[in-house]
Amino acid sequence: MRKLLVSCAVAAAIAPVMVQAQTSVTLYGVADAFVGYFGNSEGQHVVSMNSGGAGGSRWGIRAKEDLGGGLAAIAVLESGFNINNGTSGQSGRLFGRRAYVGIDSRELGQIIAGRLQTAGYEWGGTFDPMLLAAASPLGSIGGEEPRPWIFNMLQDPARQDNTIQYSSPTWHGLNGTAAYSWGNNQGLQNATHYQLATLTYANGPLLTSYGFGHSLQPSAAIARNTYEHVLGVRYDLSFVALYGTYQVRLNDPGRTDKGWQAGVTIPTSPFGTIRASYGGLSDQNITYIGKSGPETGNWAIRSAAIGYTYQLSKATMLYGFFKKLWNSGIAHQTIYPPGGLPAPTGSHANVTALGLGLATRF
Repeated sequence: MRKLLVSCAVAAAIAPVMVQAQTSVTLYGVADAFVGYFGNSEGQHVVSMNSGGAGGSRWGIRAKEDLGGGLAAIAVLESGFNINNGTSGQSGRLFGRRAYVGIDSRELGQIIAGRLQTAGYEWGGTFDPMLLAAASPLGSIGGEEPRPWIFNMLQDPARQDNTIQYSSPTWHGLNGTAAYSWGNNQGLQNATHYQLATLTYANGPLLTSYGFGHSLQPSAAIARNTYEHVLGVRYDLSFVALYGTYQVRLNDPGRTDKGWQAGVTIPTSPFGTIRASYGGLSDQNITYIGKSGPETGNWAIRSAAIGYTYQLSKATMLYGFFKKLWNSGIAHQTIYPPGGLPAPTGSHANVTALGLGLATRF
């Protein structure tokens, strides 16, 4: 009887702690495949099946433990894969999309550490009206050749290893992030280090965000320091949402790259949306090694796209798109994902992409 009373007393004492420290673990994912046509003005074309037209195919685990007092421990492990052939994405990494652990506070904000989708990745996704990877002019402007920007949503350095990031709570519509990355070599002296910060303001239909990025390559002979300044604006009306972005990148020794985009989303029903975007990029003093040897000059493109998304349910979406990309200067750019189509070899070539796909979330 005495043992039973002691057991009951111990259980009563620890019960509030057990209730307080509630843990949730969520399995989630995206399965996305599309069939695309890619062609260029040099007569090359290909029809291929690809993964991740509207969102990279992935599976992930999200964990959260309530620590009490408005604090929670959080963790995410997210693995990308190619649904068309079952291979791993992100060069075969197990958790190549994201892997982090951190603390979240309702009053003080959130701090996370690990392999992160940076503030640049989040900025790109917020201000891209297309949100269809192969059909995104903003993706072509910031995430592809000749070198990806820090503020892009397609390729590294949009994701960074060995990174710590703080996100503030929202105060009168304002919130900010600040991050530091030791690069992909675990902090070795020859690794590229990154610093990023954003300031975002939301007020009714207006959402705008300024971002700053700095990368340092200690081992580089030139372009050791790169600075980026970006601005994104989105204005939501009942019948249309307007988007605009502007990007400036400053490289040693005195190079200036610029990118811009404007677009709209137009709801056609509670389930369907028309998406359209147009933008351009100019990278200064690029050296491109082509079939005829090295070319040095400005890498300039223009790109336009239109797409349609239709929600079959809350989790499942049909989508289609048409995109065009025009090269000028010394640009030899194709459309992501290439689907087996190489970059054009001639000057001022244009590239076309058509696609139809299905994405479901779980």
